[in-house]
Amino acid sequence: MKKPTIILLLLLFFLQLSIAQSQIGKEKLKEFRKSPKWKEMMNDPNANFNETNVAFKEFWKGKPNPLELMEGEEEALEELEERSFISRLFKSNKTLKKESLQHAEDFKKFNFWRIKSEGFIKSDGSVMTRDEIQEMVRQELQSRQKNEKIIPQ
Repeated sequence: MKKPTIILLLLLFFLQLSIAQSQIGKEKLKEFRKSPKWKEMMNDPNANFNETNVAFKEFWKGKPNPLELMEGEEEALEELEERSFISRLFKSNKTLKKESLQHAEDFKKFNFWRIKSEGFIKSDGSVMTRDEIQEMVRQELQSRQKNEKIIPQ
């Protein structure tokens, strides 16, 4: 892929997230920050992909990346040190690090789920079911078979 294409796709993805965030109420965003609702949402076949993504981002806002903490990367440790005095009053760096590491496995699962689901998002933001994906594949195979019959070899 060319760089402009990648940049355009990233831009569209973040635009979609910002639109989803504007549609989600402030109370819901507060709820997303407090508890890992994204865990339940990614396992719910009726959950909205965009809203689940927002819930994930809101929960991890201001928290260190658990994968970086596990690898001992300095960036994650520096983020902990750069926290404001007030935020450190409410939660110590040690507590925040411990909480982040508790969600490390689910963090990995979510990123896998997001990558796996991105190609199967409907216009309303819901993720296609297995039956819908199978139907789409069946139709694509039929279409290709028709095209092979038309094109002489």
